[in-house]
Amino acid sequence: MSESGKALQEQLRAPEEAAYRPYVPGEKMDSGTVVVAFLGPNPATHIDAATVAPALQELPLGGRALLLLGWPVADLPYHGVLDELINAGCQVLQVIPLDNAVGHRAHCAVLAARVDRLAPLRPYLADEPVVVDGDAPDLRALLRLTGEKVFSDLLDRPLRRKLAEAEDRVSEQDEHIKQLEKDLAARDATIAKAETRLARARNDIAKLQASTTFRVGTTIVQGARRPGKAIVSVPVGLVRIWRKRGVTGGTTDRPA
Repeated sequence: MSESGKALQEQLRAPEEAAYRPYVPGEKMDSGTVVVAFLGPNPATHIDAATVAPALQELPLGGRALLLLGWPVADLPYHGVLDELINAGCQVLQVIPLDNAVGHRAHCAVLAARVDRLAPLRPYLADEPVVVDGDAPDLRALLRLTGEKVFSDLLDRPLRRKLAEAEDRVSEQDEHIKQLEKDLAARDATIAKAETRLARARNDIAKLQASTTFRVGTTIVQGARRPGKAIVSVPVGLVRIWRKRGVTGGTTDRPA
């Protein structure tokens, strides 16, 4: 970043008339001052909450703080940040997740203001000016409650998104299970029909094998395979069939 803070001004899209200066302990700040700091877990890139605390405590009423946080939202140790803001009399106005955060970039931004009375909370992504009005008894307690709420909303968003995704997956699995049950029922019906046809075929084969016509044909075929023995075996076989006709309970084919 340049000494003029031009790069930071461009990244934050600050107005051209905004002036940048490094923090100097004890230097007076006016009500339009915005303290900007990048907090996070990496000492080479980030600072910690205790380091920015003196600047927050020197903010005048109406002064703002913009804290960029380098922790992933799910791992955000926001209590340390919130403690320093409350000690400085600052109210958390908004906590905004930042998309596409990679590496050491900021995952979310905290907007806070130095107040002497409680400012109304703003909804997510609202950008209207904050007007501080009304009395605020027990300011520190109210600052903590409002800060906890804003940070809790931030941490709840990924959980609500995961819950919605899980519900979608459960619905998809339910539909898949229903389709599998339909396929299984159709397969069972097909198997039952096949078993019925198989039983009928076996019954038909049994009747055919028990019929006189089949036995006569079998005897003649066996005789044709062994012509030498056919002179004896065929007449004997036919006589046996004639004697047993109708006795076995099978189909009896009587000659016309």
